[in-house]
Amino acid sequence: MMLKSANLIHIFNCIGMALFSTGCASLFGHGHCQPEQKTYSDADFTVKTLNYIPAHPSDKTLFIFPPTGGTNIIDKSYASKFCKKGYQVYVLDGWTMDQETEIDFEIHQRFYSKAQKALALVLNQSKTKFNGLIGTSVGGLHASISASVQDRLDAVFVITAGTPIAEVVVYSDQKAMKDLKQRRKEKFKTTSDAEQVQRIRQAFHLEPFQLGDRYKNKDLGVSIATQDTVVPAEQQNKLKSLWKPIKEISIPNDHFWGIVRTWLFHSDELVEFFEQSSRAQLLF
Repeated sequence: MMLKSANLIHIFNCIGMALFSTGCASLFGHGHCQPEQKTYSDADFTVKTLNYIPAHPSDKTLFIFPPTGGTNIIDKSYASKFCKKGYQVYVLDGWTMDQETEIDFEIHQRFYSKAQKALALVLNQSKTKFNGLIGTSVGGLHASISASVQDRLDAVFVITAGTPIAEVVVYSDQKAMKDLKQRRKEKFKTTSDAEQVQRIRQAFHLEPFQLGDRYKNKDLGVSIATQDTVVPAEQQNKLKSLWKPIKEISIPNDHFWGIVRTWLFHSDELVEFFEQSSRAQLLF
């Protein structure tokens, strides 16, 4: 679990709005690609989305898992950009019990399982032949699992994501994760980081490297922040080693700027990654 940060979403939005005010309005939706809030439910489980519908019927759908802090202006920019390329886009904006604050080791299984349930519910809305997924930060961790468990996905691109997730949780220097580690040390009397990693592994059954090789049937891409300590660069490189992605972007910055610079300077590469994948899929 990576706890959500109001400060981070505020910073992302401030950067986006600053760019908007200095001439980058073309990055954002207009006309048919305006966001529309939707809610999907299954029994007592509900998912909130922002939907972007292109001007013409589409054979391509893109799903977006936002980063820590929730949906921000960068996610909306991606959504608008892909929508204008003819994609139907769903931004997963929240779901039932997505902000648990318990400190038991089992919370990670609950947290990541609910995200997969949310994506599966929204995936059921898609009738297109091609389905892609972008995930950033904690959204990238969700997406790294989705690559192995969501069979309808054809391509997945993650930004600052890593594996094993147990190691990301324990070794992250994000304040919420450091506080969680300390509270667990006090309550459960753990004596080392390695012990906490092991306790998480015992209760967590969605580690990408333990989920088989269904990810190999998908086109995969990564953007790695080489100085990241929130999702540590070591774990990002472990995901790269597992996936052997066909597309890699390397950003020589920390977590925050890895996300921002991927968006600022590599958005067109993300579009081309999914365009190439969709062209191949739609040939059949």
